[in-house]
Amino acid sequence: MKKVIGIDLGGTKINACLIEENGEVLQRSNVVTEASKGRDIVLQNIRKSIEKLDYKDALAIGIGTPGFIDAENGIVTFAGNIEGWTGLNLKKAVEEFVDVPVFVENDANIALLAEKWIGSAKNYKDIVMITLGTGVGGAVYNEKSGLLSGSHFQGAELGHIILHPDGDYCTCGQHGCVEAYCAGSSISKHYEKLTGEVLSGEEILKLCHKDLAAEKVLNQYQKDLAYFLTSLRNIFDPEAIIIGGGVIHSKDIWWNGMIEKFNQVCNKTESINIIPARFLNDAGVIGAGKIAFERIRNGK
Repeated sequence: MKKVIGIDLGGTKINACLIEENGEVLQRSNVVTEASKGRDIVLQNIRKSIEKLDYKDALAIGIGTPGFIDAENGIVTFAGNIEGWTGLNLKKAVEEFVDVPVFVENDANIALLAEKWIGSAKNYKDIVMITLGTGVGGAVYNEKSGLLSGSHFQGAELGHIILHPDGDYCTCGQHGCVEAYCAGSSISKHYEKLTGEVLSGEEILKLCHKDLAAEKVLNQYQKDLAYFLTSLRNIFDPEAIIIGGGVIHSKDIWWNGMIEKFNQVCNKTESINIIPARFLNDAGVIGAGKIAFERIRNGK
């Protein structure tokens, strides 16, 4: 059975897995990203994540990374969450310490590919996916044309749709982006604005039944997601919107309220399915494995 390595580079963690052709995860490794320490440290940590696996059995490596990605050449054209990542030829940098081909793609794109391959989206032809984590990623897929990449590798950066004009600052340089309101980190930020207290998003969501400030943050978060989903439905007219990323682990707290608000604000809800990702945080590594298999097969 042929094997590849799939790597999902997150804001806090690097997940790497050895993956078979059927998508089965054979072996896992996790390493802290240390994004604030800059490019060289993150590259060292990618190497550590690979070396924790039986990497000599792998035919190729696929990497999903945040930012605008020139997937043909493996170059990060822009990334706001890792110091020094913008302009990096990630393909070449990783190929310096491995002897197999490396393929690079946007992290949300690979999450969608995993869900389309063997996950929640496998029965749909027109799909939008959003990932709610340290940032907000986006991907758009159509069976006829494939993934939307855009003329400058910036297509489907759905987290940078303006949600609140002149709103909170976003790492992309704009104000009022979806990412500033719907990323997991925004829950902590908005709770701190109300209370002056710094808690994790997970801690805040657990307080919602007894803390008025936490309840207020949750209600606003659900409303922001509902308006975001409405825009996606009206712009792309997909069969399904898949929601993944780390925040999905707490969906028991916020999912139903989000759907209720979406049904209130969207003008046409009966022709779309909003579905949680099947693989949650595994979507990134599985999708990265998928691009590795596809691109080594196609010679790209």
